[in-house]
Amino acid sequence: MSGKLTLIVGPMYSGKTTELLSFVEIYKLGKKKIRVFKPKLDVRYGVDKVKAHSGIEEKAIPVESPREILETLDGDEKAVFVDEVQFFSEEMYDVARELVDRDVDVFCAGLDMTYKQNPFKTTANLLSLADIVIKKKAVCSICGEHNATLSFKISGEESEIDIGGEEKYIAVCRDCYNGLMRGDIDVHSHVI
Repeated sequence: MSGKLTLIVGPMYSGKTTELLSFVEIYKLGKKKIRVFKPKLDVRYGVDKVKAHSGIEEKAIPVESPREILETLDGDEKAVFVDEVQFFSEEMYDVARELVDRDVDVFCAGLDMTYKQNPFKTTANLLSLADIVIKKKAVCSICGEHNATLSFKISGEESEIDIGGEEKYIAVCRDCYNGLMRGDIDVHSHVI
């Protein structure tokens, strides 16, 4: 029997990591062997842990490449959890496929789009392989409605890969995103 791939996507502050960690808890309660991974370049909350904005956290193995995930496993894991999947290379697709073929459940959480509304290729590839897709929404930082599906960059460099939190990004709905892009809305006077 093969495993399944569950992909959790959405904008910043939508609860992707919280959702991922809720699945970790389910497997731990079931006394199943798991491994949690994160990209080595994301050190916002420490080198060896995955932490949600809500404060919950889990010990994680930092890796540079998806292939390192396979090299780290003992072979008897029932599930593998990967946070911030958008920061991994497109090789993540092959690694996820190999794991589900080995009867390992794979859970990945990450952004589906950059702040410029371009798809993250790794996440997009995983969407095509996923058995289950959970699309999260956040509360819009401008209008306050729970319909934010986009991340908007308020500071930092122009690079689409620029790791940060509330100091760099807000979650917004499409209408507010378009208003910000047109200049109809001033981000600094409207953020709630």
